[in-house]
Amino acid sequence: MQKHILLLNICGLVLFGHAAASETEFKPSHWGQFIFENDAFGVLEPTDDGYSNGVGYAWGDSVVQGFDDIDMPAWIRAASDWSYINQGNEGQYSISYAILQGMYTPSDLDTEQLLTDDRPYAGVLLWQAKLRQYDDNVATSLALNLGVVGPASLAQQTQGVIHAIIDARDPQGWDNQLENEAVFRIESEYLHRFGQLALTDNVATDVSFYSQAGLGNLRSDAGFGLTFRIGSGLNETYASINPTASHSANPYAYMSDKGFNWMLFFSAYGGYVLNDITLDGNTFKDSHSVELINEQGQLSMGFAMRWGSWGILFSTLRGSDHFEGQISDTNYGAASISYHY
Repeated sequence: MQKHILLLNICGLVLFGHAAASETEFKPSHWGQFIFENDAFGVLEPTDDGYSNGVGYAWGDSVVQGFDDIDMPAWIRAASDWSYINQGNEGQYSISYAILQGMYTPSDLDTEQLLTDDRPYAGVLLWQAKLRQYDDNVATSLALNLGVVGPASLAQQTQGVIHAIIDARDPQGWDNQLENEAVFRIESEYLHRFGQLALTDNVATDVSFYSQAGLGNLRSDAGFGLTFRIGSGLNETYASINPTASHSANPYAYMSDKGFNWMLFFSAYGGYVLNDITLDGNTFKDSHSVELINEQGQLSMGFAMRWGSWGILFSTLRGSDHFEGQISDTNYGAASISYHY
């Protein structure tokens, strides 16, 4: 009898342990996200020039409770250990990576000759690593972008494939694109969430102040803005707010909860741009360029959802002119789909 009781206890422990392990394994700890941007997504007067296309893939791990617990390469840890991101065990931390590609074209896509009065053809291919720290409705981030501009970005080939799929015009002037050049950008973000208001048990609103600054031959700028949101899960997602549509990350990508969440968001942003290689041309070589407008502003809006392991996001942006003599409006959208595993 005692042997039977002992056997039952052992079986119970095994089953309980297996169930607990299964429950632990069920919680997603990684995420991946495909990003697609196109000016044809613009809500008002969609075009096929300016910032024409953008594609990317981003990925990361679940949030951790201390800087030392972040799983990252030793060289990134050494470079960020002394920075403001390292707050020890205060707050929560996350790291994400991305491969991003952008394509920029002038308004006249049918001309093979150099268009001296319009923006240059430019392609950019980037690798990004981004660290976040957040606590008590305040979030900061530090990101490094490394890559190349020019034919080595393979932007011409990617745009050809995309335009063939969506049945758009094939730009004829890529022979005039910027020359190959290594590019970098270091960027910092600060966000303060305030004005939270619960509308129901699951739905709330909030407002966030956002500021950022970046430095590099890719782009150097600084600016600030405000974002208004309404939806669910806002307490867990404020740290990833960004008022631009470009390379938008689904804020629900950082949540481990597999339930249903949604949000609508509206943003206004203004900044001062010191340099932008896609407009200023190559740094160390003679190339086509246009006169950059330093003061720039933009409005954006969109929605995001998360249902189980899947998430989707769509946002659209409308901005001021980026260079003197700009013909078409700054107007494009971004869509992404994410998966948690």
